[in-house]
Amino acid sequence: MPNILLAQAKPKLLDKASNLETMERFMKSAHKQGADLVLFPELFLTGYFTREQTREVAEDLDGPSIFQIRRLAKQYRQKVVFGFPEKKEDCLFNSACFIDEEGEVLGTYQKVHLWDEEPKYFEAGSSFPVWNTTIGKIGIMICYDTEFPESARSLALNGAEIILAPTANMTPFQHVQQLFIQSRAAENQVFVATTNQIGEEESTQFFGESAAANPFGHLLVKGEDREEGLMVEIDLDLVRQARDFPLYLKDRCPEHYTLT
Repeated sequence: MPNILLAQAKPKLLDKASNLETMERFMKSAHKQGADLVLFPELFLTGYFTREQTREVAEDLDGPSIFQIRRLAKQYRQKVVFGFPEKKEDCLFNSACFIDEEGEVLGTYQKVHLWDEEPKYFEAGSSFPVWNTTIGKIGIMICYDTEFPESARSLALNGAEIILAPTANMTPFQHVQQLFIQSRAAENQVFVATTNQIGEEESTQFFGESAAANPFGHLLVKGEDREEGLMVEIDLDLVRQARDFPLYLKDRCPEHYTLT
């Protein structure tokens, strides 16, 4: 069965070289542990509060940092998902990049639900893609997206069996992070895995507690507030078992979900 490593760490703000070193350290460790995919937090390449320097540190998919991570993915034979500020034409997005074990970019997910001051620096995404991979059908949502049931439901309806959620979640929202991970997993009968940032930027404290839940909503792992790698085993048979009953996706009544 495939394994996903949740790479919980503190990025160094605006220091991509240092953050790439941290990523390689986790990927090397994950390779030794037999992980198939490594999930890093939201905006991990640059740190979260890039603010007025966002455009300066953003990269497109041909950027030097993306090239280096592609090389590492191929070297360590791992899929990797990581957050970064994406430059696309003249727009900037809070994105997650998905690279496969051949070092090929499968695509990016651009965060749809922007939190607090993010709209000052980023455009909102507009779709929830799903990738059919060797370890299952995978979708991505980023941090605040997890707080909207429509995000995970859209991914499930598009065929997702595993939902990855890179986050930069801060205090005092510890209780809702775990609640949303388990709820999104149970109501869509999918695996949900979240890797959260740790440490402090400006006056904001990121609390970690990265976690994953299975398609029945049972918590599989939960981290602490420190650097660590958490391994999650993915048994896709559980997706099929969970969807045998109750039939949440089949029994939907979208024709009645309207405002009156």
